[in-house]
Amino acid sequence: MTPPGVSPFAERIREVLTLDPSADAIVFEGESFPWSYVAAAVHGLDDALTGADEGFGASVGLIMRNRPPHLAALAATIVSGRCLVTLSAMFSDTALCNDIERLGLHAVVGDAQDLARPGVMLAASSTGAAVIEVGSERHEPVRQVQAASSARDARRRPGIVLEMLSSGTTGTPKRIPLSYDVLQSSLVGGDAHSKSVGTEELRLQSRPALVWHPVVHISGAYFVIDALYSGRKIVLLERFDARTWADLVEREGVRVGHLNPTAMRMVLEADISPAQLKSLKVVRGGTSATPPELQMAFEDRYGVPVLTTYGATEFAGAIVGWSPDDHRTFGRSRLGASGRAHRGVELRTVDGDTGEVLAPGEQGVLEVRSAQASFDSSGWVRTSDLVVIDDEGFLWVKGRVDDVIVRGGFKIDPSKVAAALQEHDDVREAAVVGLTDERLGQVPVAAVTLREGIDHLDLKELFDFARARLTPYEVPRDIVVVEALPLTPSMKVSQPALRALFSN
Repeated sequence: MTPPGVSPFAERIREVLTLDPSADAIVFEGESFPWSYVAAAVHGLDDALTGADEGFGASVGLIMRNRPPHLAALAATIVSGRCLVTLSAMFSDTALCNDIERLGLHAVVGDAQDLARPGVMLAASSTGAAVIEVGSERHEPVRQVQAASSARDARRRPGIVLEMLSSGTTGTPKRIPLSYDVLQSSLVGGDAHSKSVGTEELRLQSRPALVWHPVVHISGAYFVIDALYSGRKIVLLERFDARTWADLVEREGVRVGHLNPTAMRMVLEADISPAQLKSLKVVRGGTSATPPELQMAFEDRYGVPVLTTYGATEFAGAIVGWSPDDHRTFGRSRLGASGRAHRGVELRTVDGDTGEVLAPGEQGVLEVRSAQASFDSSGWVRTSDLVVIDDEGFLWVKGRVDDVIVRGGFKIDPSKVAAALQEHDDVREAAVVGLTDERLGQVPVAAVTLREGIDHLDLKELFDFARARLTPYEVPRDIVVVEALPLTPSMKVSQPALRALFSN
């Protein structure tokens, strides 16, 4: 029976759980978990949260990891009409406890490892939240550890399916509420770009989804929910490893792979055999723009089209992407573009100061109008991204408004500076960020990694190389060589961590 207030979106997932309860739903480290395991989590969560205030719209904070119990708890929360509030297991003990104390949760859910972390049980007790443990037991994946207090001050979030953490690329991760309608629009909107959801017959799919993105962030959560909605087995990785990923592609016959630029480069550098990836029909890229030379290298080696996307947590996934038809038609002529708008999505660029709508080919701030971009879908939503949209509707991401470095009144695009440094034969990757400067306001600084086989870089020669390609105010004040650029859990370059390299 469907709980009151649950959307057709959640009801569809509930129906998927009944199609073949004995079939594999999740595969993790060689162990399989059937759909009946996920269904048992749904019933267990309902049994554990029996109070009137713990039903529709109740806030369930899940300490999220890429493990089967956590995926089952995710499914159990969203199909019951409750709101899943993601808590990051990667946070420090103090930061995690602070989150629990301030979010107004009806329940805190985690595995035994995270519930035993210092302060977690005390933080939950101080707010009166129920505490629920999830595990791998097939018939009892959910167990109540602590009942809720009647004196608690919990916040209901009716109509919100997820309250997600942003990736934290430019600073502290933000919390973004996503409604059932927004998530449904994201899933169905991607259907025009060969996503596997929306209108097909309700049945279990034969090909699995290989998920390695952190489920605590939108990319991982989207892929998991997409698979649940589609009736697709989830092959789960706790973290990305190129050889493990390739082994799973080969063993499971994966057709659609998901690789952001960092992961794509790792596959190439691991020298994975094309024979291992022969089942792939397409690789979808995302989280950041894929450099054209990287895309060409991957396509040339593996013979698999790379279809990049653009999206954000606020949109519950991608709003722009390449379709297979676009790739065949435009292919190398639009390298570097993130694709074209998904069905039901309108895009435009505007002047960041005046709001004037710009012509195709002019760089400006991206605005979006879509059911994915706002709850009432009635107006344009301004992003923080600087983009160019050409006369064919292809979108290129050029940077972010909050990335722009202003040095003595001159504006600097950090992506342009990084691209210039990466032209050097010895530089593998480069990232640029602005540091506060008392005299000039900000100054650019850069971190670079070296190509394989290069163990030393003459920084004076690199500075000279940069000066020959950039205007004087664009040349970084400092450049450091690092073994690897600091990344967020979603494998984007972390600006706070990058700045910390220059703190001394």
